[in-house]
Amino acid sequence: MSWSRVALVLLIGLLPLGASAPAAAGAAALAAPAAAAPAAPLPQLHPVRMGAILSMSVTPFYIALERGYLAAENIDLQFTPVQVTAESIAQVGTGNLDVANVTVGAAVLNSLQRGVDIKIISSNDSFPPAGRGGNPFLVRKDLYDSGVTDASGLRGRKVGGNSLGVFTEYGIDQAMRTAGLTIDDVEFVQLPFPDIPAALANKAIDAAFVAEPFGTVAMTQGTAVQIVPEFMRGAQQTVLMGGSGLLNDRALAEGYLRAFLRGVHDVETEGFTPEIAAIVEKYTRVPAAMVQQVQRPYWDPEGRVNWDSLMDQQRFYMARGSATYSEPMDLQRLLSEDGPRQAALASLTR
Repeated sequence: MSWSRVALVLLIGLLPLGASAPAAAGAAALAAPAAAAPAAPLPQLHPVRMGAILSMSVTPFYIALERGYLAAENIDLQFTPVQVTAESIAQVGTGNLDVANVTVGAAVLNSLQRGVDIKIISSNDSFPPAGRGGNPFLVRKDLYDSGVTDASGLRGRKVGGNSLGVFTEYGIDQAMRTAGLTIDDVEFVQLPFPDIPAALANKAIDAAFVAEPFGTVAMTQGTAVQIVPEFMRGAQQTVLMGGSGLLNDRALAEGYLRAFLRGVHDVETEGFTPEIAAIVEKYTRVPAAMVQQVQRPYWDPEGRVNWDSLMDQQRFYMARGSATYSEPMDLQRLLSEDGPRQAALASLTR
């Protein structure tokens, strides 16, 4: 065989070897999994700033946070704790807060009279239509043992509460009226709700109207006893009041209320189970075992507002002079923004 033919055979034999590298590379490229696509960015949570006393009243929101109902609506709920609900009203009106859980007291009414753009978008807690429930009216245990078993024994005594011009003042007055007296027959002592159990224990006050769970704290400690347990049946205690930022974003308002109503459904159907009690403990710092002993507030399953109750409260503040106008306002006409609540309900019942 000539050298030329040998060279040709060698060349032909080497060709597959030389071609194998790019071919193998191509095969490997086809066999290798495609590089993972970049993960889709998580939806941006919309901050909603809410003013509230972190008491039992806010339980549906604690649940909505912990069970992801607010996150499912792309809402980042940010609490601004207050000692008196009136503190948050001006902040809602100026846009520093988006929404607040408030009593419709003198500050709300006077703000409305001045034209502040705030609206009620839902009820929150109230006293139940019948039976025990709602915030308790307490008397010191030693006074109870000595015969002060109803409001008649409180004339001239010190009665604690978080503020005047809010539902607390109305509640004390309503309790005193069960004995033919009024709030003018007692000495009011202003205290933050969490401080009331210690004030009763130290005998700094004789009685108190106090938000739960702080009333049950005092009773469990053995320093106070509930009197007039069933009064103000059906009274509207707190409502959710939004400012223009929330009201102008209909989808956001609906999502906020949808999450809230899911929380209402859970606490109304489950009660204070160990799980829910642990959630409440996280936000109020009251032990879960004690939370399970409280008299639950009542939350209307549909977030309906008791407007007759709010009108009665308005008349009370006008008579006290803290509502500084002369003619009662039609609160339902001026304060109600019911579209988001109805839309949230409709979406939940589909």
